[in-house]
Formats: sequence, structure tokens, C-alpha cells
Amino acid sequence: MEKKRIGILTGGGDCAGLNPAIKWVVKTALDERLQKSRRIQYEVIGIRDGWKGLVHPDADADAPASRTLVLTEEMVRTWDRNGGTNLGTSRTNPYDPKNNRSATVLGISNGSISII
Repeated sequence: MEKKRIGILTGGGDCAGLNPAIKWVVKTALDERLQKSRRIQYEVIGIRDGWKGLVHPDADADAPASRTLVLTEEMVRTWDRNGGTNLGTSRTNPYDPKNNRSATVLGISNGSISII
């Protein structure tokens, strides 16, 4: 069975409906019946603090732990009961002309691209 990853982040401002959307992406991606029919097994990675989590994925003063975590069905089971985003968000813009971090987000090094 082929294995793939899905990364989820919430960027920009907070809004209603983000947690339920994340929950249903996780539940659909991890559904065993769908995995068998697709022949693809997904792992869902939550990226904390929006685009900042991709620009600075490791722990720092703002986030003492890693900004990435594996999302499970059990973890997101009750997320649709809360407003906002449990992953957090930021207004970090990786394409800011004054500090373009798009290469970091894309994982570009020495001309090759790796999927984060």
C-alpha cells in the first residue's frame, strides 16, 4: 500500500469552522475502508501556528515544542465542538517581499525540492 502525508495548517486570521474542517480531513484521510479502496495510507500532520510553523518548524521561544504533530482520529474527535483553530494561526507570510521564506517552506535546498 502506498503511503502519503497530508499537512494541515491554518494561516491568516482565526475564523469559525476551522476545527470541524480539520477534524473531517483527518477522519476521511484515516478511514480504513477508504484506504483499502484507494490503496493509499495517509498520515496527517498538523502544523501549529500557521505558516510560521513551516518557516520555523522547530521549537523556539514562542513554541517550546515542535510545531508539527501527527493528528489522529482520537485527538480530533471533539474538535468540532470548539470555535477557532486548535492548531493555532499566525499572520506570517512566507512570500513577504522583505523576507521571502518560500524556499524554506517548500524545502528547497541545492536545487531539489522535498515535500515537508
